[in-house]
Amino acid sequence: MLTNQLGMKVCLLNFGARISSIKLPINGQLQEMVVTYSDTQDYLTDEYYLGATCGPIANRLSKAEFVIDDNLYKVFANEGDNCLHGGENNFSNSFWEIDRESQSDNYVKFLLNLVDLENGFPGNRLITVEYRLNDNNQLKVFYTGVTDKKTPINMTNHVYFSLGQASCLSLDLFLESTSFIERNDNGIPTGEIKNTSSLGVNLEKESTIKDLVANCTYPQVCHDAGIDHCFVLDKSSFENPKAILCSSANGVKLKVYTDQPTVQVYTGNYLAKPFIKHAGVCLECHDFVDAPNQPNFSDITYSSSKVYQSEIIYEFEIESH
Repeated sequence: MLTNQLGMKVCLLNFGARISSIKLPINGQLQEMVVTYSDTQDYLTDEYYLGATCGPIANRLSKAEFVIDDNLYKVFANEGDNCLHGGENNFSNSFWEIDRESQSDNYVKFLLNLVDLENGFPGNRLITVEYRLNDNNQLKVFYTGVTDKKTPINMTNHVYFSLGQASCLSLDLFLESTSFIERNDNGIPTGEIKNTSSLGVNLEKESTIKDLVANCTYPQVCHDAGIDHCFVLDKSSFENPKAILCSSANGVKLKVYTDQPTVQVYTGNYLAKPFIKHAGVCLECHDFVDAPNQPNFSDITYSSSKVYQSEIIYEFEIESH
């Protein structure tokens, strides 16, 4: 557990290098900010990637394959013909080593060693996830990936934010984005980038998620009664929050900072027992979806001379009512 001087507490698990709980003191009482299991053992059979580190490739990989230097690599298809969040034995379902020597009250480092072609992905790889909680109520997440062979890496965290509410629909959402990745009904990008105006709503104007979903005219959002799309973030400095989530009920504001170019907004459309639909919203900061199979998207291939690094900061504020 990580703690800070303001009383914030973050629980982490080495299974999936997960965030299992984020508690914030509000009016003298600790309130849970994320969707979480009451029994830690339930994470072992979790189907929803609750708080998990996703990889080697977060989100979807079409046809569960990719090509590097004319070599075709086939990986595990765990969502129809496609690979979701790295396949069956992915980062989320792995037991990570904890670097005990560096561990402190506000810092922990998880390590995962993978051999060449483990789960179909090339390269002997060392993956690390570092969590640091500071006294400004910032939870900093830093990812690295070192490999001895060309391999794709695209990681994120899949925490579902509720900000202490029963449903994310009551939360206000702002995104620094004017475009999103068009996808087919299986979540695979078409390769086209569309303006958010085609959704019929303005994500750069803070609105409740309930209103965003209700007012959206985009067929996929209407069909799912929720959002599950990847938004391209406007290019601004890291110091600008790329997403802001607020609860008017308790005054909690979450600011999300990232050096990644996109964020997948997923409003928990398929959450089910022991949870409820829309119990939380994921803001998955990562590189472009299905990038190895999309010639117009960024290159997520890393090598012995190119180390993977990315950073996400979750900053919590409590506004007075």
